Amino acid sequence: MTRTYGSLLFCFLLALLAACSGTRTAENVAISDEAAGLLQRHAQVIMRMRPVRATSVGIYDEDIGLRVADAMDDYSAGQMREWRRAVRKMRSELAALPDQAITPLTRDAMDEIYSVYQGAQDIPFGYVDAAGRHRPYIINQIEHPLQHVPYAMTEFQRVESAEDAADYLRRMWALSSLVDSVLGKFNFDADAGWLPPRPVLEGGLAFLEGFVDQPADEHPLVTSLLEKVDTAGTFNAKQREQIRNEAIAVMLRMVYPAYRNAADAVRLRLPEAPQEAGIWARPLGDAFYVSAIRNEALTSLSAEEIHDIGLAEVERILLAMDTRLQGLGLSEGSVAARMQRLATDSAYLYPETDAGRAALLARVQDTVADMQRRLPVYFGQLPDQPVKVERMPLDQEAGGAMGVYWGPPVGGGAPGLFLLNMRSMAELPWFTLPTLVYHETVPGHHLQTALSRTRPDRPLLWRVATNSAFSEGWALYAERLAAEMGVYQDDVAADLGRLQYELQRAVRLVVDTGLHYKRWSVDEASAYMSRTLGRGEQETRAEVLRYVVWPGQALSYTLGMRGILELRAELQEAMGENFEIRDFHDRVLAIGPVSVPLLKKHYRDSAAVQQTAATP
Repeated sequence: MTRTYGSLLFCFLLALLAACSGTRTAENVAISDEAAGLLQRHAQVIMRMRPVRATSVGIYDEDIGLRVADAMDDYSAGQMREWRRAVRKMRSELAALPDQAITPLTRDAMDEIYSVYQGAQDIPFGYVDAAGRHRPYIINQIEHPLQHVPYAMTEFQRVESAEDAADYLRRMWALSSLVDSVLGKFNFDADAGWLPPRPVLEGGLAFLEGFVDQPADEHPLVTSLLEKVDTAGTFNAKQREQIRNEAIAVMLRMVYPAYRNAADAVRLRLPEAPQEAGIWARPLGDAFYVSAIRNEALTSLSAEEIHDIGLAEVERILLAMDTRLQGLGLSEGSVAARMQRLATDSAYLYPETDAGRAALLARVQDTVADMQRRLPVYFGQLPDQPVKVERMPLDQEAGGAMGVYWGPPVGGGAPGLFLLNMRSMAELPWFTLPTLVYHETVPGHHLQTALSRTRPDRPLLWRVATNSAFSEGWALYAERLAAEMGVYQDDVAADLGRLQYELQRAVRLVVDTGLHYKRWSVDEASAYMSRTLGRGEQETRAEVLRYVVWPGQALSYTLGMRGILELRAELQEAMGENFEIRDFHDRVLAIGPVSVPLLKKHYRDSAAVQQTAATP
């Protein structure tokens, strides 16, 4: 008999309820031995080319069946071509798997990952970063291989045995080859007219100069190694001294000369650096941006459509902020001007001292602990790994974001890490910080990443996938969820801080497309951010330069959150009182990280499987 819309909807609801209660659905990722073996070989291919990525996500030699702990990344132009050949082959092999060997969700998720790995595949400029994203400038002010690799070694490389220490030292020796490959790619791009704007290049140069501006025995590469040796408790005094002496020798003979050479190469190119900020000003730049929108935001929307969405979102959020500001007695001037007055109120600022920073850090840690206590009401599945809160390393603060999160190792056993940028306490009025904390830790990045990475039933590359559209969309959704939890019930100023962050993400849609599509300058973009957000020039300029070097990434926050909210609203309307927020969250996190279209597709496909099984 013909089903009416109502009866179909009823079956759909039953299916969702069954799925959320744990019934086997299309989200199950069990695959055949043939498919599992193929995807494991694919992981080996990727980790062989990006071995430091393996270290940064906690993948050890025994996990991957491959020696990676002493290997070094290669960022040469030739390696980029090899990467793309390898990914094309991987994608073809995935497509050739028979349907019975792999679930639809696993096939779609892995194909999406490989598609992102390919980047703008017809554009030879830029580089494939540690996480497989095609980024335009291999030397910049915020994150690049010459900064990322040493940091990954100091923070994440295991040193528990003599062999581990030897691996670390071999990697130190290999840093000179890393520099050679990066400089080769940098000059290849520069010779073709593919250079970042001058302030971006100046920021990259400042990092390189600072990297070598300290005694070798005080460099983090050395001090971190010795701290790991001391913590291990398996090395005697003679071994420790030998390790120390070799590490210092490597720094003086290989690492420092290589980084000074890199600084010289960048300095030499400074006069050529263009003033134009947008990627459009580079050869094939318009095509690169189209690809960046697709691969960073995982959307088919055009730049013009995204710009218009951003403008509309800005107006909506400003109205909400105006209402709250008036409730605080702040009714004169623009929303931005009133937020600036609020941000300079001494009641919300900590002193620009070591003691002030320590007190602020302690309050952030308390905020994380409070949210942890609230989570069980809204989530059934919680990670075993805690999250640590630390100050961002000083050499990363100048060009860094206000907060950075690093996930726990794939095998568990260590916490996630949230780094707070404390370069200026004036940039950290307390009412803005709870939302940043919820975004980066729980229920944001840490909750999502820890659950994803520690799922042994998932293919390895899926567990460590960097999917901005899902992860940043989820983290922005988490900010709004915190408000639903009632954390701002008696704190209007902190709720304004939340709205200001949501406004910032809407502004990003406008500014990212403004820079790379509408051809705004850095000054124009910074001025728009300042007058809209009510933030200082130093902060907005640093933010704009981040969008300059990561085209399209800034779009993922708002577009991703909108997709999650759309799915939630659709289910709430359909299910009414039967909608359960805990089940919704658990299921979304169980399916992800995938793009929003795939999230919606497989949420619905799960229901279809249940409906078919229930039909007589």
